[in-house]
Amino acid sequence: MKTTGRLLALVLGLSIALSACTGDDGGEQDGKGSTGPEPTPSDVVIEPGDSGVYRYANAGLVVTLDLEAGTLEIQNETGRELPKPDFYVLEALDGTQVDGRVESSASVPAGETATFDVVLEGIAAEDIGLVVLLMGQDNYGAFVQQ
Repeated sequence: MKTTGRLLALVLGLSIALSACTGDDGGEQDGKGSTGPEPTPSDVVIEPGDSGVYRYANAGLVVTLDLEAGTLEIQNETGRELPKPDFYVLEALDGTQVDGRVESSASVPAGETATFDVVLEGIAAEDIGLVVLLMGQDNYGAFVQQ
């Protein structure tokens, strides 16, 4: 009985000690935690941007697509010639692909800047979800709306 009693006392003592430890020492905050309530999905509002200008920048290549002006400017500092540019957009509601058209598309030599006229039909500006740059057959990825 003495062994059982001692074991019971030990378990009871440990459970009291562990349940009293909450991890809050009542000290100062270290600045790493959040001070306000977490936002809920209903608090977050995402609206389409107001600009028809999109920009792509990566590894010496800067491309600006201005849908309002109907131009695509390519600054090629990649050190190599780039194939003919093209682009497409994905419709924001259902992801439907809408192909853009680069008029008189041509390759862009290394160290040069070229500007092309572009046409995008079949989608309203506010319905654009994503704009993707193509160089030749290669998908270079998404533009960022400015």
